[in-house]
Amino acid sequence: MKRTLAIFFLLAFSLTPMMAQDDRLDELGFEEAPLKDEPIPYFAVGVGPVLNVAFPNIDDVNARAVELGLDEMKTPMLQWGVEIFSAIGVIPNVRAGFSWVNGEVKTNKSMTIDGQSVDRAMNYDMSLATIYADYAIVPTKGLAILPGLGFGWGTQTITTYQGVADRAWTDYADSTSINTSPDAFSELENGVLYLVPRVNLEYAVTPFIGVRAQAAYTWQFSSGTWNGNRTSTVSGVPDGISVSAFSAQVGVFVGLFN
Repeated sequence: MKRTLAIFFLLAFSLTPMMAQDDRLDELGFEEAPLKDEPIPYFAVGVGPVLNVAFPNIDDVNARAVELGLDEMKTPMLQWGVEIFSAIGVIPNVRAGFSWVNGEVKTNKSMTIDGQSVDRAMNYDMSLATIYADYAIVPTKGLAILPGLGFGWGTQTITTYQGVADRAWTDYADSTSINTSPDAFSELENGVLYLVPRVNLEYAVTPFIGVRAQAAYTWQFSSGTWNGNRTSTVSGVPDGISVSAFSAQVGVFVGLFN
């Protein structure tokens, strides 16, 4: 019995200081450390179709169309194509890309030439390839604003042709002429170099699908020699015939997006 009482008193004296310390825990203050706002990293790898709605100056091309008895062509020029891009891991928020687009405006009219009914037409075509560098600003998750600059090269082509509605294979057997009267064809083409400052607004709908709206300006700074029917050098082509144009773009991309 004495041994039991001794053990009881020993435990009581041991627990008394511990309980006093527990009571003082409420007096201690705990300050919450502020959380740092970590910047949202940008990452994207994608490919998809794009549509440019471009507004080139086609006054000089239309002047030639009117001279040939055709109606004026209308803008905007719709340019369809594809773009591929990827973030550059060693440079934060920077990505590189490549795009190719092609578009045309055209006009045609039926008329009578040398007593025969023909259909005459003119097409003004642009084919453009561009490499880009963009910088991503990520204001919130899934949304990116990307100003950028592109360098590009391509061709612009003016094609004029006319012909009757029906022909036989033997109509083209004359060795002295490729075209059979009143059929006719001419093609003017030249190469160009240009810069494209642009701003993209992109949103990752899912981690695998992204959409884009873009505003851009294509500035042609170099024009090569104009060639006629791929054989002749053509002089005197107005300088106003160029790929320079304001444009708006929409696109849908598949890939990986943050």
